[in-house]
Amino acid sequence: MAKTSPLVLDAMIVTGNTKAAIKAAGGGSSDLWTVPPDQIHYDPRDNVRPLDHDRVRHLAELMKANGYDRKKPLGCFVRKVGGEDRIFVYEGQHRYHAALLAIKEGGFAKDKEIDRLPCVIDESKSVNRVNLIYAGITNNDGEKLTPLQLAEKVIELQELGEPNASICKRLNITDQTIRDVLLLAHAPAGLHKLVREKVVSSTLAIEEIRAHGGDKALERLQNAAQQVKAGGKAKVTKKALDKAAEGKITSTQAKQLLQALQSVLHDPVFGKLSPKTIAGVHEALMPHADLLDAKPLAKKTPAQADLDDRQFRELKGRSCPKGVTADIRIARVDRNRYVMATTILLPGEGRAQPLSAADVKSGFCWAKPEQAFAAGVRSIRKFLTLEANNARNVKERAAVSNWLDQLCTAEPDIGRAEGEQAATERAGKAAWPFPSGGRP
Repeated sequence: MAKTSPLVLDAMIVTGNTKAAIKAAGGGSSDLWTVPPDQIHYDPRDNVRPLDHDRVRHLAELMKANGYDRKKPLGCFVRKVGGEDRIFVYEGQHRYHAALLAIKEGGFAKDKEIDRLPCVIDESKSVNRVNLIYAGITNNDGEKLTPLQLAEKVIELQELGEPNASICKRLNITDQTIRDVLLLAHAPAGLHKLVREKVVSSTLAIEEIRAHGGDKALERLQNAAQQVKAGGKAKVTKKALDKAAEGKITSTQAKQLLQALQSVLHDPVFGKLSPKTIAGVHEALMPHADLLDAKPLAKKTPAQADLDDRQFRELKGRSCPKGVTADIRIARVDRNRYVMATTILLPGEGRAQPLSAADVKSGFCWAKPEQAFAAGVRSIRKFLTLEANNARNVKERAAVSNWLDQLCTAEPDIGRAEGEQAATERAGKAAWPFPSGGRP
């Protein structure tokens, strides 16, 4: 599956008292709250866009010369942390980090020093993870999120229980947009790299995935990228892609042809072929004699490619009716760490998650495979019981639920692990394994 940014599912935000936080931070108020920069906190999970360090550097230099523009306050909220009310920034992260960098380096023009930053703090009753995601996306509308960034947030909203209809309405996008960005999200990591480096546009990548599938699209786009680079250009266009594909045998196809000829050479009845055919096979293979005894290359699954060919296991919902897909996938990243992803696609609704080794860095992993599978069972069960979707696809939901029950019965270790996770959730604790430095 595609290798994307890890999805971090946080516990509910416990909001704090704005005035108490401002007082504790030594802040003041005029038209806006003004707060010393070192008293404002930052969590990258509260911001929808990854931090661009080049942009931070650029803004820091502008602030040294011109000071901080008070007409652009930071968007913040108050989070309760360890019993303390703390101010967290969720809009304006680049301005916030630029101010910290400028203060650290010094060199301000006269009267341009920064001692406080203007903040607008949201009311506590409006603060939750879903609203932070929506606000982060819509507030970035002037500089739109890339399709990959949008896909990551759509997947996170789905995991938080948001139905596609709500996502479409609040982001003013269509069902087709959701389908397109999820196609891109689950493409091979190599294709993501081409898009992020702006060698290939997201639109062209999505068109290729839809027409040829993720692996074939990656192969076609990589070949085209090599050709345009050789011609002194940096970006693959539709025209360049079509030209690259005309009358050209790709490296993958060449390997397949070589392996096919090797199979003919080693066939028991090879000697019974016509002398002309035998001579033709030998003539074609002799220049590649050093490759003939090599073990044929096994085709990698997307998840194996993303996880450096480490162990991969998959169970699919074969008992589900036609038109329904449900699966749980796990991969072993190292000796005692497994990652998990699920897919649940019903007529007219559903969600799909990428399987990524990057989840380990976020603490989204398990020590045993049965625990990872059990977490997948819990994730799908939660989707099936969402109030917003209960009235739809009753028959299909029942079929998927029966499949989960059969899976837990057939593999008791998974059933026991799911029971333990359910008990943990009922006790009011997070079922996910959040190690130190991972999820709160």
